Order: sequence, then structure tokens, then C-alpha cells
Amino acid sequence: TNKFKLERDRGAAISEARKDSYLAADVADLLIQQVGLELNNQYLYYNFGIWMDINSPFGQAAYFYHRAGEERDHAQWIIEYLTQADFLFSIPGTDAQYIDIYKTKKELSVKDPHDETLIREIETTRAINNIKAVADETNDYLTSHWLRRLLLEQAEEEELSHTALDIFSHTDDPLIVDKYFKDVVMGQLPAQG
Repeated sequence: TNKFKLERDRGAAISEARKDSYLAADVADLLIQQVGLELNNQYLYYNFGIWMDINSPFGQAAYFYHRAGEERDHAQWIIEYLTQADFLFSIPGTDAQYIDIYKTKKELSVKDPHDETLIREIETTRAINNIKAVADETNDYLTSHWLRRLLLEQAEEEELSHTALDIFSHTDDPLIVDKYFKDVVMGQLPAQG
């Protein structure tokens, strides 16, 4: 029994035109789940951006909007990889309980979204590592190699999340924090296209 066996999405299948795919079915199932996770992160970060737009002068809102765009890009990379392998699937639904995290607390400090972001990025890295482990176990070496790009990106995202939290260990003045995000953090992020 494969410990990674998942119940298949009834709508997910290899295209009739292809008949077969280099993509292992168990790996495809995990990649489809990962699309959902990346989109959940995107929506969460958009919501944090909205909250920051209202509750902080500038820098942190732009930071979260940028992070949301990166999550969208990651989902798109995975979608493109799946469709390149002619794997038909449906996008998983989003998980609203995570999206509305800022509504679940009586008061949200400007640090709280950064705490949650780091947690989410660590969970995302673990999920991608699991996909790589399953790809290796099923001899899906093409996917295992392809995942390197996503894992390198995840390492950068975790580091960025740690850096963002480090700012709060030095000051809790919202103007200094926002200026740091605007001038330093946003200056280090690549332009999105």
C-alpha cells in the first residue's frame, strides 16, 4: 500500500489524445492540491494587503500585494506543468477559514499577518518537499527535477518572511516599520510581470 495514495479527483485524468503521461498520478494529485494551497496563500495575502491599506501608511500593503502576486505565479507554474503533461483537472476550492483570519481575532496587530505568513510559507515548503519525495518514490524524476525551481523560490519566500518578522524585534513604531517595508523590503523584491 502506498502511504501517499490519495483519492483521485473524479474530473482529473490524462487527456484521451495523449493516452499516457510522464507525470505520475500520485504526483499529479499532490500538484493539484498544491495549486489550491498557492491560491489560498494568494487570497490570504490579498486580504492582509487590504487590511494593511487601511491600518498602515503604505509599505506593508504593497508588500502583501506583491506576495499575493508571487503566490498566483506559483499556482500558474504548476498549472502550466500539469497541462504540459496533458493532465486534465479542476482547480481546488479555497479555504475561507484561512482567508478570513484577520476577522477571527478581536484585534489584529500589524505584526500578526507576518506571523501567519511565515507559518503558511513553512507549511507550503513542507508540502512541496512532500511532492518531491513522492516524485522520487514513484521514479517521476522529471517532476522531481522541475520542483527544484519551486523549492528555491520557497526558500526565498521563507527567508523574506523571517526578515519581515525580524523588523518587529527591533521596533514596534508603525511608521518606522512601514518606511522599512517601503524602502528596503520592496526595493529587494523583483518587479512582477
